Amino acid sequence: MNADFESIVHAWNSCGSHLFLKHMANHLEGTNSIPFQDHQHVFLIRDPRKVIRSFRAHVDQPTAMDLCYNHQWEWLQKCCENSWPYMVVDSDDLVVNPETNLRRICTFLKVPFEQEMLSWKPGPRPEDGAWAKYWYQRVHASSGWESPQHMGSEVQEVPFEFSKLLAEVEPVFRRLQEHL
Repeated sequence: MNADFESIVHAWNSCGSHLFLKHMANHLEGTNSIPFQDHQHVFLIRDPRKVIRSFRAHVDQPTAMDLCYNHQWEWLQKCCENSWPYMVVDSDDLVVNPETNLRRICTFLKVPFEQEMLSWKPGPRPEDGAWAKYWYQRVHASSGWESPQHMGSEVQEVPFEFSKLLAEVEPVFRRLQEHL
């Protein structure tokens, strides 16, 4: 996989009118924000208690850098400062109301909503990327959006050893929520 930022940007610019880039916000660490000035930015946020629980399945000691809240906040600030179009979506709301939220996202991005966004054939996809085997088992097993009851949507407290991490990232999450 090519990791040269300039050649990646060149490839993006030759893709046509729509290009979907999925990043964890910390993947943009140290990049020049100029290539993103003409993009629409969608921030998918999630309660840090749930993110910490999810990370614990794969990372023994997640850090604030792993969880990306500060990076999301910094990027959202760039959007505000530069008048770049953005929207913030809470993942819980997306799961509870997928069609409503996907229609909102599509309207924002000026792309058509398609019913196929609500269900799919189970299994991996080429665009899943290198991390799919670590993170996408449930997605690969699914054929549509799971109900919140099935997902365990209730917010549980994190183990004590992660209380400092939660205290560090939760205020940033709350600031991101203000932009919903």
